[in-house]
Amino acid sequence: MTDTVRWGIIGTGRIADKVAPEFAHVPNARLVAVGSRDAGRAAEFAARHGIPASHGGYGELLAGGVDAVYVATPHPHHRDVALAAIDAGVAALVEKAFTATVAGAEAVVAAARRRGVFCMEAMWTRFLPAVAEARELVRSGAVGEIRQALADLGAYRAYDPADRLYAPALGGGATLDLGVYPLSIVQHFMGEPEAIDAHGGLAPNGVDASLGVLLRYPGGPGRRGDGRVRRRVAGSGDARRHRGVRRGSAEWTGASRVAAEPRGSRDRPLLSRAV
Repeated sequence: MTDTVRWGIIGTGRIADKVAPEFAHVPNARLVAVGSRDAGRAAEFAARHGIPASHGGYGELLAGGVDAVYVATPHPHHRDVALAAIDAGVAALVEKAFTATVAGAEAVVAAARRRGVFCMEAMWTRFLPAVAEARELVRSGAVGEIRQALADLGAYRAYDPADRLYAPALGGGATLDLGVYPLSIVQHFMGEPEAIDAHGGLAPNGVDASLGVLLRYPGGPGRRGDGRVRRRVAGSGDARRHRGVRRGSAEWTGASRVAAEPRGSRDRPLLSRAV
């Protein structure tokens, strides 16, 4: 790999549009290509962001001289795109949620380990200064033993069954969209739970509109994590410890993986022309 990492973006949706300009602020990184199943959209995206190359297929991009890719397709396509990148020997930074199913995540992780290719979830919240400081306080023992962690995140999302946020075929639903954030911040500080209880409410088309998860940990009934996400309200997060309570905005809560799959969630094969 060269000193400058040559990046490609796979997918041209809303999140990719927000991430593309940020490469200008990353040392030793250059955004050199974008790929979409729609060649026209790829060309428009490249022109808008000053990207040298655009491709009308993901396989073309992976074979086109990139060292790493940021995967910004809808959740159900993450598995196949990540597997294609790994097979090509290209490092992959996969937008959250990592995949639409546990089986999909396990397949990607196994392939990356087998091939020795770097692959991780693009969970940006874990790198925020507030989270880094909280992590150091916990590590140093300054706040005592963590006994309980609470995370509550809400956001208004107008109901549109055709939108990615609600369409089942595109991985819609609160769990994969926002639920990963509070779940991860709890797991980040509490570790792996020994039991999980989950409940939620449904949107008119049957996808999950709200999610509540209780994570139970070894060490007594008082040691637990609680992650909640709602689509139409504002939220806050706090961590409770033996020595007081620290309260903070839910804007900095984050997640590493989904604790439970939404009903009907599945990884979907890409069209042959996309790879």
